[in-house]
Amino acid sequence: MRSERPCWLILMTKRFVPTGVMPALVTPFNKDGDIMEEGFRQIIDYTISKGATGVVPAGTTGEFVYMRTEERKKLLKLTVEIVDGRVPVVAGTGQNSTRATVELTRYAADIGCDAALVISPFYLRPTDKGYYEHYETVALKADLPLIMYNIPQCTLGVLQANIVEDLAELDNIVAIKDSSGNIPHTLELIEKLRDKIPVIIGHDECFLSAVAAGAKAAILASANIIPHIWLEIMEDVKMGNLEKAMNLQHSVQTLSRIITRNGGAPPVKAALKMMGIKAGKARLPLDTGGTLTRELREEIRLELEKLGLIDEIARPAVKKDLEIKEVLAKFGIDKKNLSGMPTASASNNVVAAGIIKGPKDSPLGRVFVRLLTTPKIGHEGLTVILEPNLAVRPSSILLPARRIKSMRQASLIYGPVQSGAAKAITKALGDGKIPEDEIENSVMILVMDVDLNYRDRRAVTRATEEVVETALGKIWR
Repeated sequence: MRSERPCWLILMTKRFVPTGVMPALVTPFNKDGDIMEEGFRQIIDYTISKGATGVVPAGTTGEFVYMRTEERKKLLKLTVEIVDGRVPVVAGTGQNSTRATVELTRYAADIGCDAALVISPFYLRPTDKGYYEHYETVALKADLPLIMYNIPQCTLGVLQANIVEDLAELDNIVAIKDSSGNIPHTLELIEKLRDKIPVIIGHDECFLSAVAAGAKAAILASANIIPHIWLEIMEDVKMGNLEKAMNLQHSVQTLSRIITRNGGAPPVKAALKMMGIKAGKARLPLDTGGTLTRELREEIRLELEKLGLIDEIARPAVKKDLEIKEVLAKFGIDKKNLSGMPTASASNNVVAAGIIKGPKDSPLGRVFVRLLTTPKIGHEGLTVILEPNLAVRPSSILLPARRIKSMRQASLIYGPVQSGAAKAITKALGDGKIPEDEIENSVMILVMDVDLNYRDRRAVTRATEEVVETALGKIWR
């Protein structure tokens, strides 16, 4: 006996109409691979509390491909029970075969789901005619509003706009979710379907572009975490506040990129766990050490801090007034080798620099070579370059003042910090502030520190350039 449908379906004369932002729910698994019901409830309750207009279980982010049909049925039933009519439930029911898809979609209808999200057949990829007949058959036989699902990076086949346009004529097909990440294709779908069915954006990084172009709803992996921000962007677009919408998209772009490019479920689950939600593990082979590195986890944490979703971890402030001789002494450099060499330091709230310079044929020159050839672990020196194979003059080496503990820290020091230092040295050379006879005959050692809480890499480059330029000015008065 089919369960009673929520009021929004009773009032509709034709079909379910997707609106707003719906999370592609992750499925929390415990260490034995079983579904964690309490964790799943927490995720659903959190997303609804943040304004989610529907939930989508057993989709790509829900790892449906790793689940048996009976497990998917259990998950769909659990979703309907937890949601309890608060928002629509869009069930992921796509299978490789048409018959299996029909059967699972019928089951979803029987337990009270409001629509089905059906992925295009994959592995044994059909022709365009096969795609059409697959969706037509499911739409006619399954008795549930159907959302087509185009995700060619997983299915290896594109659901072409002309096929979608023909399928949109079928009463039971109510929308298409496009997760291609291909904005021209998304725009083509919006253009051809605007009087027929809505286009749902499924690629987080393309959200603003798609919504501004006319996408009516979204099903996103990141909506497990930030449905409220996506809804705010959608409202800003509706009200014509495009600059505000753009700034909001920029604020979540890094998090979106990490999620879409690292398997969806692992980064989402990592974020939810940082937020105190029992999101569990992914299933093998997705749950492997290489899927989500320590550095990516740190990047996720920083993004959540930036968005105010978790409290900031206290990190040491930038070490101002760097005394370079003292720092080098800690690296095992005898201060006698540094006597008589001019030094300078400078800092701002983002970066600090200590610089020492001297002739190549002096003890400092030998220290320079030693630091390059026998680096101290965690404080490895790197030649300052303006671009690949173009080292600055005078020859300069950059050392991190604090021990590098993660790839993110390394990327800050050896990325924007190094770039800013190179620009400052090149500018000083171009302005004639470095004496001609010292350009080829001197070496410089720069010890740099950077505020690890800082996230704007361009700002780090500018701050470094400013600090190094000031310190160079002190060296060559």
